[in-house]
Amino acid sequence: MSAVEFKNPLHTESVPVQNELIISAGSLRALRVSKGLSLQDVELRLKYPARLIDALESERFESLPRGLPLKGLIKNYAKLLEVDAKPLEAMLEPYIGQVQGGIAEHTSTRGLGSHEIELAQNGSVVWVVLILILVLVAAGVGVWQGLVPANWLPAWLGTFVK
Repeated sequence: MSAVEFKNPLHTESVPVQNELIISAGSLRALRVSKGLSLQDVELRLKYPARLIDALESERFESLPRGLPLKGLIKNYAKLLEVDAKPLEAMLEPYIGQVQGGIAEHTSTRGLGSHEIELAQNGSVVWVVLILILVLVAAGVGVWQGLVPANWLPAWLGTFVK
């Protein structure tokens, strides 16, 4: 055994597939079959349902998800078949749309800080108003029941109490 074979005996290189072979999504099925993979094999490796892979291969694009999930399916399937995903992405661009990856671009987190500040300020004003109303009601009940001494009251309010 030579030094090269001993170094990595299990490593085998496959011949790269030319991008010209992938002229349609339908050619993916022929490529998958030529590699000896069944739909169930692809389903197990990619963690995508076989019905989605079949829909992609059969060019039933209306059955596929839209946006980022479709882009992920295309990239993972192309990687498994050892082909470039760019031609497939270009062909399915109307179904993928403009996708910007990453959690920072997600709509639920993009304006999170400003939204919380706005809610906190509006919530604070409401609480202050409620507390002031509660204090005024408590003072009014105290004056009405005679719990507050008359000398504590301002002169203008004293005229209403007597």
